[in-house]
Amino acid sequence: MKHYDIVVCGGGIAGVAAALAASRKGKKVLLAEKQAILGGLGTSGLIYIYLPISGENDKLIASGITEELLRRCPDYGPFSMSEHWGGSPGSDCGHAGTRCLCCFSPAGYALTLEKMLREADVDLRFDTSVIGAVCDGNNRLTEAELFCGSEREKVSADCFIDASGGAYLLHMAGARVFPGENRVTPWVMEMNPQPRSNYYFTGNVGIYPSSDAASATEKRLAFTADDLQKFFKRQYEIIRSTYDKLPAKQQKECYPLHLPCMAQVRKIARIAAMAEIGDGFAGVPVKDSIGVAADWRKMAPSWETPYGALIPEKVRGALAAGRCINSSGDAWEIFRVIPAAAMTGEAAGTAAAMACSRGIDPADLPVADLQKELVNNGCILHIADAR
Repeated sequence: MKHYDIVVCGGGIAGVAAALAASRKGKKVLLAEKQAILGGLGTSGLIYIYLPISGENDKLIASGITEELLRRCPDYGPFSMSEHWGGSPGSDCGHAGTRCLCCFSPAGYALTLEKMLREADVDLRFDTSVIGAVCDGNNRLTEAELFCGSEREKVSADCFIDASGGAYLLHMAGARVFPGENRVTPWVMEMNPQPRSNYYFTGNVGIYPSSDAASATEKRLAFTADDLQKFFKRQYEIIRSTYDKLPAKQQKECYPLHLPCMAQVRKIARIAAMAEIGDGFAGVPVKDSIGVAADWRKMAPSWETPYGALIPEKVRGALAAGRCINSSGDAWEIFRVIPAAAMTGEAAGTAAAMACSRGIDPADLPVADLQKELVNNGCILHIADAR
């Protein structure tokens, strides 16, 4: 059985940030991704916008790897950071907003993420699903079972990070999880002489959220296998109906180029953790905060992140990152998006590396030590420190 210092489950933005942070601390890291492309919903789900890392008063509220990943968005694609945020005069971030954000080519950004992991010497496994977990008598996660092609393989690690988006690894390890409600709002890439939104790649290729057909209030719980199949079915129905309603002449000019390769489920499951980020946390200082998430929807107070929201209440030797940390209610809307995923991913990867070096459980890592390390890495921990 191969042993790693840290095994990261999931190659979305949270998993990439976690793997980068841990590997840059000199740890032997495995990143297992179930698809053949990195980026999760942002790339496979065609949700191609790195939402704001600036908060109120036009100040930067997140930095470190979170900012690094944002500034790498234009590497392989048509967009650029706006001039206000460091881009060249007249540069186009692909969005009408003025905040610190940028759109990206899904395929191009996946190339960037793979390059960054390669440079960090992360052991990256594509087309590899995590299908099992083993805990010892003290509820410490010690092994994960992987599946690729027709082969099964078990790996052990000193620490595991669940960045799967749905808390799949921790759920298999015995952690309590809570499913979320999701609207069926598929985004597709289309050929369209007149794109339906502010987002675009070139003059005649538009990417858009199919808002007309998806504005219904119907929701789906998306955690069980049956729920996911229903979600997929409804997603295809909405996309087809959008194009079926177009006039015949327009159908020859406007048609789908690429469909999402994964369920565009924003909130699959969150863990029961040592701390919970809930309604009322907006703008509230948190002593043990390990990062800040901006309200991506509007200019509003940002949200600090208690370290305990990343630590499962029962399973030891593991951390959560990204959409499956313990954020509920309106907080889940804030923490499910790309910048928050990157921020919690870096915190989880850093904490896992520090815990491995000290031979302790991540739950026993002094938060003050973690905060100091994150600040040294350029991270912003508190709203008051926005710059």
